[in-house]
Amino acid sequence: MGVANSKYAVVVAVARRARKLSEDKKNNENYRLSTVVTSALDEIMSGKIVIVEGTEKPEEV
Repeated sequence: MGVANSKYAVVVAVARRARKLSEDKKNNENYRLSTVVTSALDEIMSGKIVIVEGTEKPEEV
């Protein structure tokens, strides 16, 4: 995996990022939750969002 030390950390980070993206797009009629989750996962896997363990929220690069 190489993104975090645990799968749980990745799941939590994706969920938090997806929630943030969803809040940003809540007025857009055409968004789907699955695309928001996919976007969040893509951001984390590409390194745009870095998972820092021991903090409350993932940091943005």
